[in-house]
Formats: sequence, C-alpha cells, structure tokens
Amino acid sequence: MRTIQEIQTLFPACATKGLSSDEVNLSRSTFGKNLLTPILTESIWLKFLGKFDDAIIRILLVAAILSFFIELFQANTSSYAFAGIALLALILIPGFLISAFRPLIPASLAFFSIPLFFLGIAAGQPSYEGLAVMIAVILATGVAFLSEWKSNKEFEKLNSAKEQIQAKTIRSGSVKNLSMEELVVGDLILLEMGDELPADGRILSSENLSIDQSLLTGESEPVEKHLISANQFTDGTENPSCLFRGTQVLEGSASFLITEVGDDSMIGQIARKLGISDDHQNSQNERLRKRFSSNQETTPLQEKLSVLANTISKCGYIAAIMIFLAMLARGMFFVTPSEVFIPSSMPDMLKVTHALVGYFLYMVIIIVVAVPEGLPMSVTISLALAMRKMTKAKSLVRQLVACETIGSATVICSDKTGTMTQNKMTACRVITKNSILEKTDPNWTSLTSKNLEAPKTPIEWIAYNAAVNSTAHLEEKEGKLVRIGNSTEGALLLWLKENKKDYAAIRANSTIKHKGLFSPERKTMSTTINHGSEEITLVKGAPEIIIASCKSMMQQDGTIQNLDAIDLGSIRQAMEQAASQAMRVLGFAIKQKTTDSDDALTLCGFICIQDPLRPEVRNAIADCKSAGIQVIMITGDNPITANAIGVEAGLAIEGKTELITSDMLAQMTDEQVKEHLPKLTILARAKPLDKYRIVKLLQEMQHVVAVTGDGTNDAPALKKADVGLSMGITGTEVAKEASKIVLLDDSFSTIVKAVLWGRALYENIQRFLQFQLTINLSALVIAFLGPFIGVRPPFTVLQLLWINVIMDSFAAIALCSEEPRKGLLEQKPKMRSESIITKTMAWEIVSTAFFFVIAMLALLLGMKNYGWFSCGLTPNTEWEFSPLNAHQVSIFFTTYVLFQVWNIINCRSLSASESGLKGVFTNPTFLAVMLLILFGQVLIIQVGGSVFKVTPLGISDWAIILAATSVVIIKAEVFRFFRRIRKIKAQA
Repeated sequence: MRTIQEIQTLFPACATKGLSSDEVNLSRSTFGKNLLTPILTESIWLKFLGKFDDAIIRILLVAAILSFFIELFQANTSSYAFAGIALLALILIPGFLISAFRPLIPASLAFFSIPLFFLGIAAGQPSYEGLAVMIAVILATGVAFLSEWKSNKEFEKLNSAKEQIQAKTIRSGSVKNLSMEELVVGDLILLEMGDELPADGRILSSENLSIDQSLLTGESEPVEKHLISANQFTDGTENPSCLFRGTQVLEGSASFLITEVGDDSMIGQIARKLGISDDHQNSQNERLRKRFSSNQETTPLQEKLSVLANTISKCGYIAAIMIFLAMLARGMFFVTPSEVFIPSSMPDMLKVTHALVGYFLYMVIIIVVAVPEGLPMSVTISLALAMRKMTKAKSLVRQLVACETIGSATVICSDKTGTMTQNKMTACRVITKNSILEKTDPNWTSLTSKNLEAPKTPIEWIAYNAAVNSTAHLEEKEGKLVRIGNSTEGALLLWLKENKKDYAAIRANSTIKHKGLFSPERKTMSTTINHGSEEITLVKGAPEIIIASCKSMMQQDGTIQNLDAIDLGSIRQAMEQAASQAMRVLGFAIKQKTTDSDDALTLCGFICIQDPLRPEVRNAIADCKSAGIQVIMITGDNPITANAIGVEAGLAIEGKTELITSDMLAQMTDEQVKEHLPKLTILARAKPLDKYRIVKLLQEMQHVVAVTGDGTNDAPALKKADVGLSMGITGTEVAKEASKIVLLDDSFSTIVKAVLWGRALYENIQRFLQFQLTINLSALVIAFLGPFIGVRPPFTVLQLLWINVIMDSFAAIALCSEEPRKGLLEQKPKMRSESIITKTMAWEIVSTAFFFVIAMLALLLGMKNYGWFSCGLTPNTEWEFSPLNAHQVSIFFTTYVLFQVWNIINCRSLSASESGLKGVFTNPTFLAVMLLILFGQVLIIQVGGSVFKVTPLGISDWAIILAATSVVIIKAEVFRFFRRIRKIKAQA
C-alpha cells in the first residue's frame, strides 16, 4: 500500500483540498480506474452443454441411440452398424480416459445422432423417431438454457447495481457525492457511521472509528482504527491506519486518502486469486464469491416445490415401469391371446428387439412426461419476472428469497422519515425565549446581517451550532442544492443558506477539538470547539434530552438566567403545539467550560422541521389494511409528532391510537408486549434494539415480518426480519448489506408494490402447478390403460415428447408471465405452513384430469370398436397391437393437445370468482405462446407424416376438435358458477 507521503508528492494539496480535475485525470491514467475485474465464470457454451448432463436426458439419449442402432442392424449390410459403433467409440473412449471430457459425453451423444441418422439414410433404414427424440431433447434443453441464461443476466444486472455505492469526496475544496467508479488514487474521502469503504487507503484523521473487516478476515469483532503516523510504510488489515475496500464503518467518522483502486486493492488481489487451494485463501474466496457473484440461493418455495417434484417423479417412475410391463405382457400375446409368441428366426429376433427398445423408449418418455422439469423453470421465470417488475417499481432485490417472502408478509414495520414522508425536511419555525419565529415572518432571514462567527443572541448561537455541530454538506447539481449526509442536518444548512450564510466557511474557521456523533441511544450530537479564549461545547438533539440537561436559558440579549418553571411551561406548550402539527422539534444548547462550571447546559432554543407526508402513503396503508397486513410505524419522533403523522397517513385514529414509547416497551415483559402487538400502530422514540425486539416477538407469533431500516444500528433487525428493506437514498451501506430488498426511492408505497408482485409470483407458480399436475395425472392414466383396452400405446414417443415440451416449457412461460390480477391485495396473506396446493386447486386437478381420461378413453374405444374417424383407411398391422389408422391417431393426438391448450387458459384462474378467459387478451406473452403451440400442432399434423405417425386433417376435422375440446372451459365455468352459489349460500 502506498504511503500518504508518496501520494502527496504527486498531488501536494490532496490531503486538504482534494484533487483538481486535472489531477483526477492524471491519477486515472497513472493508477487506473476503480473497477474490479469480473470473477471468471463458466463459458456460455459449456453451460449449454452442461444442460445435457441430467439423469433423465441421459436415459433418453441412450434409448434414442439404441433406436438408431436397431435400424442400422435391420439394414441389408451390417457395415453401417459397425461404422456407427466406431463413431460411438470415438466419442466415448476420450470421455472415459480423460476426466475433463467426461461431463461433455451426454452433449456429445446428442450431436452424435446426426451422423447416425445419415448412416441410417445411407443404409436405407433411417430412424426418424430417434432423430426426432434428439431434436426434442435439444429443443427442451435449449429452452431451459435460454430461460435460465436470461434470468441470470437479470440477476447479474441487479448484482452489479448493488455495488454502486456513493462516497463523500472532497475535490477542489468542495464536497461531492461520487460513485465508486469515479474515484481515483489521491481522492480525499469523508466517512461516517454506516459507510462502506470504496477503495483502499490510509487515515488522515478519525473520531472513535470502528470498522467491520469480516469480509477480508472472517473475524466479526469490530476493529478500532486511528492514525499512527502519516509516513508509516507498513500495511495490512492489522494496521490501525489502513482501510480497505468492502469493509464497513460501524461507528465514528474519519477522513482518509485513497492509495489503491480497482484490482490493486486488497479485495481485488484476492478476487484475482480465486481458486487457490490454501485453506485461508479458500475462506476468503467463499466470502468474495458470496459478495460479488449473483445471489441465487434456493428459496423456501423452491425447496417446497423440489420436495413435491421428487414425489411426483417417484410416482412417474412407478407408473412408467408398470406401463412397460403392461406393454410387454400384451406384446407377448401378440399372435393369439392364449399363446406366448416366441421368435424363432433372426428377422423375428430383430422385430422383438425393436419392439422392446420401443417399449423401453416409451417408458423413458413416460418418465420424462411425469418428471416435472418445468417446475424449476416456472420458479426461475417467475422470479426473474418479479425481480424485473420490482426493479421497475423501485425495489432492488438483493436476495431471491425476498421475491416470494414479501408476498406473504403479515406485518410491515416501517420507518417514518423518508418512507412515509417525502424526506424534504424544511426548517419552518424557530423557538427562543419569549419568541416564535415562523418561516412566513418577514424576519425569517434576519440572520443575513449577523456575524455568526461571533454569536451573541440565542438564534445566532442556534445558527452557529447548526453550521459547526454537523457532518452534513450541500452540493450544487444542475442548479439545485443537494443534501449530502443526514437529512435533518441538511434542512438546517438550507436554513443557513436562506440567510445567506456560508456554513462551510464558518465550519472551516472553527477550531474543532472533539465531536460526539449522534447515536439513536443518546439522541444528541455534540462538538467541542475553541471559541476565543474559552472552550465551548455545542449540543443539539431530542428536545426532552436537551431540556433535562439544562439548568439555564439564554435570553434574547444573550445573557443567561436560570431555567424556571414558567420558562419550562411555555417551552413545553410551544413544543407540543409544533409536534401536534407533525413537526419534528430539535433542541439546541451550549456548555461554556469555565473553572466553576458543572456539566449543565444552557438552553438556546429549538428549530421545528417539517417533512410532508408522501401523497401516495394514505392509499398504500389502506391497501395494506385490505390485504390483511398490519402496519407498525417505528419512529424516533416524540409521541405527539408520531401520532399526528399517523393520523394524517390514515394509520392511526385520533384518540384511539395504540401507541407505545421505547421507555414503555423497556418496562414490559415479552408476554406483555405480545398482548399489545396485534393492535400496535406506532412505536415512538424508538431505538434500533426496540425494532429488533418487535420483529423477534412478531415472528414468535408466527407472523411473516417485513421491516425497513436506514441506519447501521438497524442491521440486526433487517437481518432478523423475514424481509429486510433498506433505504436506497438515505440508507447506510451497512443497512443495505443486511437487507434483502433496497427501496430505491425510500417510499412506503414501493413496499406495497413489492408485496403485490410477491403475491403474483406465488399465484403464477400455483397456476403452472395446477396445469402440470392435471396433464401429468391424465397422461399417465391414459398411457397405462391403453394397452389393457387392447390398442397400441395411445401416444407415440414423439407425440409424448411434444406434449412434454408444451407442458414443461411453453406452459411455464405462458402461465408465469401473468400480471398481478385485480383484487390480489384484498386477499389475506399466505401463512408459513399453508400448502401451495389449495383445496380448490386439488379439486380442479382431479376433476379435470378425470374428465380428460374419460373423454380420451371413450374416444379411443369408439375408434377401436366402432371405427370413429376411420375415413375408410385400414389400421396399421405392423409389430404393434394397433387397430387405429393414421387419421384416427391424428384425431386422438390433436384432441388431447387442444384439451391442454384450453386448460392452460382455464388455469389462469385459481378461484371461483374469476373466469380463466378474463383479461386473456391483455397478456401478449400468453397469447404468443398459445399461438405458438397451435402453430406447432398444425405443423406436426399437416407436415409431420410418418415421423409422428399422423396424417393431415381437413378443416372440418380441426373445427370439430376445436369446438369439442372447448368444453373444458365450459365445464370449468359451470363448476365455478356452482361454487359461487354455494359460497353465497354459506355466507347467508
């Protein structure tokens, strides 16, 4: 790490006034940009090929390869078969001998099918079925890959956004808020509690600085940091003078000089060494990967669906084996029902082998259909959509778990300032002895002519206190003044600006000896200065804390008198009046350190600050109430101010508010607090640990809790909550790191929008689940019963593959692209233990699947026994028990597919109150997928021919099938109608 002296040699004024624009350009060209080289990830083509390395896909590949070879061995010459075996050996042998090639074997087998297919053509025995299986495999893996790739891009975009921290930087003597990427070696940075270090550097000055270095060291204990020597050469995390990128300020303040940026920083050097096997290095690797890689941890809903998918898969495996045995048993009695067929010649052996491979392939396809690969895809698509929509709605999702959990929130514990209010704090009233100065008063700017560096009157001391006893700054951007730092202090600086006072000059001309920074526990801030020949401490903070510490009060002429009961009475009356008008009141006092003085303060007066309520908050809180979500406002304001804001926001009712203070909370046992929580609306004068306690107790009461926070001390509550929501504008980096969602606009209404999308995500997955379980159940039953009826397997291998593509890929995209429906926020939140499959869904799944089975088997029996749709064509009499001709197969196959198309529309509705057809034309993605499925089915039937074992249908056939299959919608709407009637009768 470079020394301060080295940096000052290049940039002499960098430690006092910061860098000039020319010096910034020189530094950037000399030392580089403050950017980290991205961590290397697996290449895109390897990710695609890796999609083939799946148990089901491997089984399917083996079955398809066997199908190719059976066709080759049936050719007139065996040379083609041996050529195929040689090709296969060329692929498999390197894979088994070289471990690096082993994961690529499944993908190689998939593409190996192409030369095998052409060998079949050359031999006069092409396997269209084997080729089509391979195409279906590549299509299915391709859709899954593209969906996941697009989602990963979304996650990476969001992950990079969370690294865009801002740093208070002094350049050319002015304080600016700059993004981390803009910083260069030699920049002078100001740090406060909650900041994240944007680069490596050395301390110039500090006040009680405590740093969290766990990202680099793994140690959770805070580390004290301070200046040892400006010319020190040593560095490392154990050096008290050295600060490192990615670490966080837990307490205190400091100024430091950047010495290393980008890959030259310690975190950059570690990132470049990812993969080294040393144990210490590995622990650092893990922390770095967690920090800089896309956060895609498994969510509770994904885990729940994974268990469900495993259960369905087991049932599918059992059903597939039973279907295989049924086909085998029926096939053995192919010649006569009372006699087992035993092949006696080579052609018969090949026929039997071909049939067995066909049965095996059919069994594999049944497994493919039964295993719900679409479930993970549906979650991925839904999460990506929810994240994208939530980001547009100003919610930056940092952890995937938050997307679903926020939709289940039963309680929202929200801050007031900036979340329910606009965070546009304005000083509007100054209260001193026997004087109340309003913003509308002509004397509001009377300080213009005063010399604040030699204050005499109470208002002058208040103004001087506001300028010096502060860490905030103002920056001019595009002709507007922007506050940097604490918004309350920013309001005071704007008041000084209105009075044409340069706070920066006043601050620079004051000799500051010590700063006691504000903390939520103390609720005051102090700065000790040398003022002339005496030492004076400037204090500001919560009025009740200030008053309790004062024994005297400054008069209008600057003299000091004892604080008596009359003064206290008039002060409290003025404060209560301001608080009842939803104003925040800030007290100001001084302590003159003389030989005979004690620790008592002298009261100067008060400034009242107004922060208007956000116009959308009242409606947002009303939405929460209708959604069954309890809102608790947790604020540091006094009870009167908090109640006034609560009433204005529609959260509280005048005279009926369930409000407690931090002191009241401290005196209660956990059980007593739990008695208050169901009706609690406001917690006033709150401390960060109060918020943590409230969250903990609510969770013990089985609530799903969302909590907002902006300060470093809010981090425990943000981590403890089911969903921690930090403030994007006013929040510290520590708070953001502890949260799962960052509210980019700090607005309460954004939380409500996030809840809406969280609920929509859950419903979309329920829609897909209802559709998939319906098709799973019906397809398995039809495939199982078909052989026992005495017909060929009702679906061919390729038909089942197409059905699987519809079920897993297209349906996931269609159903998981639904926007939140109207009235979604009027439902009660989902409880933790509630099953994702509701009673209504279970009824719909079973009844619809049963309907499909009855309809399809009736059609099958009609075709077999009565010749329905035979069109005078003769049945196929090859080695299969199949009395159906190609036209009948086309009708049967198309009927089942169109049943599913109508059922996708039906599954858009999960309740009796809404039709599946409602708003169907408002979702272009859904309509596009539906048209794609219909186009694909028409293409297969009209062009598929011998590959799919179908024949083209006429317009009348298509019209009849469309009309007949639409009965699914009619059946669903009739059932919904009767459920609505039953519900009305139950409520009567």
